[in-house]
Amino acid sequence: MKQSFIEKYYMQKEVEIDILGEDNYRGIVAECNDGVLSLKWDINKEGYTHIEIDAIKAIWLQL
Repeated sequence: MKQSFIEKYYMQKEVEIDILGEDNYRGIVAECNDGVLSLKWDINKEGYTHIEIDAIKAIWLQL
């Protein structure tokens, strides 16, 4: 997954990300720098998940 593709189509949008693990990651794409994507979420309280872009196998918008 290319950083420029994520920046163009997914910045500040709510997404779900699959890295071929047991769980998918959900949140708003807050930042994408130096090969790392930062997802903002607020399940119980606000926080961030940081994912290495090379680990992303699929990403899609949440409706």
